[in-house]
Amino acid sequence: MSQNWQQPQQPQPPQQPGGYGYPQGQPQQPQFGGPQQPQFAGGFPPPAPPVGRPGNPALAVLAAVVAAFVGGLLYAFLLSAFADTDGQEPKVTQFAYAGVVVGALVGFVIAKLGGRNPALWVVGAVLAFAAVFFGELYGYAMIASDYVSNLADKYGNAGNIDLPSANDYFFDHFSDLFDGWKEDSDALTYIFMALSPVAAVSTAYRLSNR
Repeated sequence: MSQNWQQPQQPQPPQQPGGYGYPQGQPQQPQFGGPQQPQFAGGFPPPAPPVGRPGNPALAVLAAVVAAFVGGLLYAFLLSAFADTDGQEPKVTQFAYAGVVVGALVGFVIAKLGGRNPALWVVGAVLAFAAVFFGELYGYAMIASDYVSNLADKYGNAGNIDLPSANDYFFDHFSDLFDGWKEDSDALTYIFMALSPVAAVSTAYRLSNR
């Protein structure tokens, strides 16, 4: 008995898995897990600028000490140059701007080398005050030496005695020099001295904030 011959079925191509919303035959887009990274667009604020210019505190203090010493010497020479030592008693002329210049010099060095550091401004103020105080006392030592030298020349005894120098008065007779300066000082002297640290802080602040 013969069997009916059946035509073999053609193999069907495998269907691509599809999901809702995806057409047949197109693979799904891969979904990667994890939160998406933020895109840095224009909506984000720019980074904050640095607080101040970096500096070298040790170098700034060392340079400020040198500036204070030099400023104190200049202050002393100015005080001695404008003093009248030819009369019966020496007369000293005070200058307010001299202390301001010394303070500004110290403040400039502190700000230029130390950057924006308020602690260094305080150090500069102390050094400026010390410079003016040193200039006052050493200036009085120079005035005393000039006054004694003028008296010796007036009475013709300059070649017979050993006249003390400004260093002798400052180092060997500092206590007497300080007492004489304190008796001769008045309110204006202390006000002029106070202008020096104010000028130091003001100069350092303005220069650091440029």
